[in-house]
Amino acid sequence: MLVRCPLHLFAALAFASAASAQPPARPEFEVASVKPNASGGQGFSIQALPAGLQARNISLKRLIAMGYSVTDFQIFGELPWLESARFDVEAKTAVKTALPELRLMMQSLLDERFQLKFHRETRDLPILTLSFVKNGVKGPGLTDAPGEPCGPPVAPEKTAAGLPRALCGTVNPARGRIFGQRGRISQLCDRLSALLGRTVVDKTGLAGAYDIELTFAPDPAPGVPDSEPAGPSLFTAMREQLGLKLESGKGPVEVVVVDSAVRVEGN
Repeated sequence: MLVRCPLHLFAALAFASAASAQPPARPEFEVASVKPNASGGQGFSIQALPAGLQARNISLKRLIAMGYSVTDFQIFGELPWLESARFDVEAKTAVKTALPELRLMMQSLLDERFQLKFHRETRDLPILTLSFVKNGVKGPGLTDAPGEPCGPPVAPEKTAAGLPRALCGTVNPARGRIFGQRGRISQLCDRLSALLGRTVVDKTGLAGAYDIELTFAPDPAPGVPDSEPAGPSLFTAMREQLGLKLESGKGPVEVVVVDSAVRVEGN
């Protein structure tokens, strides 16, 4: 028996199908403040909190890097103030929130406050590849850290040597040190990229979570006379402490190209 369906019912069904295919809405911060910072300083900070995040003297470029988990060297664009304009950000969530969701909330904030428009493309750029010195042999500073996924950020304890310990699920930079707690090799690559000014591509094949402790002789601080470096170079420390090496090359890198944004002048 042929059953006829009214046209309006077909339309309703098509609409319901299209609606169900829409991606879920990105989460947003409960409250957020973005204000210009006119201090003129070069340093910046960004800190994940148990229920939000706080940034000081930060550029739009670095906010994009945080929101989309890319490095500065993967962000391009002709926007004149992309790096020069600085902002203070205070953002709070209704409940304790883990870092992956904070990134999605930052994406929503970039859309809402900066009206950010960008596209992705692949460019052939100078890179560094990260691989094992000896096949699969990790150094003492790179240890497996199995366990449950990290929850919302909590205040970390110090190491046995009295040094700050990273938040669970992060890899952090410091002067002469890179350290992580249950971090990913991709995060280590990001920190190395920022330090060396070139995209670092992971060729290790390591997909788990790791505790990372890397110490090396830092570059001299600005205005401080050169002195004998205390400790190995970064490249030597990588080999000895992590069992990993960095090699120069050129290859395809996915980049973010900023098309337009609106400069925030207040809340």
